[in-house]
Amino acid sequence: MEISILNSLSKVDEEDLEVEFRKIINCYPEVVPLLPAILAIRFKSKNLTVDILEKTFKTYNFNDEEFDEDEIVTFSKKTGLLKLFTKINDLYAYLLGTEVGLDTNGRKNRSGTIFETLIEENINSILDGTNYKIQSQGYVDGISRKKRADFIITDDDEQVLAIECNYYNATGSKPIEVTNAYIELQNEISNTNIKFLWITDGLGWNKMTSTILKGMENIDFIINYTMLENSIRKLLNIE
Repeated sequence: MEISILNSLSKVDEEDLEVEFRKIINCYPEVVPLLPAILAIRFKSKNLTVDILEKTFKTYNFNDEEFDEDEIVTFSKKTGLLKLFTKINDLYAYLLGTEVGLDTNGRKNRSGTIFETLIEENINSILDGTNYKIQSQGYVDGISRKKRADFIITDDDEQVLAIECNYYNATGSKPIEVTNAYIELQNEISNTNIKFLWITDGLGWNKMTSTILKGMENIDFIINYTMLENSIRKLLNIE
């Protein structure tokens, strides 16, 4: 029932989306606890709250009897959930991972996509009013192979900073593989005038300290999300 109600948003024009979304969560509050599941966020307790990375951590309450309408709307905007409703034809299939061809690992990676979106918004805010430009999924110049970075910062069309970002909720082999790959990328970029920055966060690192320490020993700049603004300003000499 809840999925069918939310599925109706796929037929709403984007300019009317927020108004219709507010109507739904007010008339059918039982849909609210489902929202984090669409982003592959699972509750670990009966508390029904979610922490989202902003400049500071923000906790959102998804209890259908206690939620704040404006906060739920804010959450849905910041995570891209509202826009997602306009791109999904079958929410039930999406939740199963079939519509977009996702396996279990793919569903887990939705949190990584949210992380990238938050980072891009933050960097755009930092670069506003400067000569720097941000490019998403651009190829890194000056290295022997074709390698895309999550973000490339340019100054007068010259690449000055390559950025990769990853968010890990859990431990596993993937963070180890990524760390080794980024060490290799750092070695290649060291022969250019481009700086390399790896932004990573998530509770998964709490049990993988040896892996992140290996990265810190071999990669020039590794930061978490809360360090983002100060680090970008220092690396690019932005006042």
